[in-house]
Amino acid sequence: MTTPHFSRCVTVLYLAALIGIFFLSLIVVPEAFADTPTPTSSGKIAFVSDRDGNFEIYVMNADGSGVTRLTNHRGRDVSPAWSPDGRRIAFASKRDGNWEIYVMNADGTGVTRLTDHHRGDRTTPAWSPDGRRIAFASNLDGFWEIYVMNADGSGVTRLTDHTEEDRHPAWSPDGA
Repeated sequence: MTTPHFSRCVTVLYLAALIGIFFLSLIVVPEAFADTPTPTSSGKIAFVSDRDGNFEIYVMNADGSGVTRLTNHRGRDVSPAWSPDGRRIAFASKRDGNWEIYVMNADGTGVTRLTDHHRGDRTTPAWSPDGRRIAFASNLDGFWEIYVMNADGSGVTRLTDHTEEDRHPAWSPDGA
């Protein structure tokens, strides 16, 4: 049998948790900036920072040392995603007016635009486990959907098709 004091405490804690969840759900983070640092097997971590006045992509060692800026463009560069072999990084950028998917070498050289659509945006690239394809979100057709393309930007295919938002694709580790 519970005491009235215990019951009131549980009720208050429950309501506090619900209120906390409600207020957390009200926090709006722009989708393109909801980045999670991505580590490689070598211990490098790619991340986004505006420490130099603009959102750019950086890498650092797993212990926080060796911070190096990889991109340096007036347009925002976000959502870095390491290729499975750790040699390339896909990312989203607004450097050409709207959000597009780019890829670069792990040292920041060889930046190549993979998507080129003047209508809509493309964000949150995710490499397939074999490194041959990249999934991403786009509102190209009016609604946010999940697409996939070859790692060179060819063969873009829409995977989802409905009026609700589909975003932030992530491959299973085995590609299944």
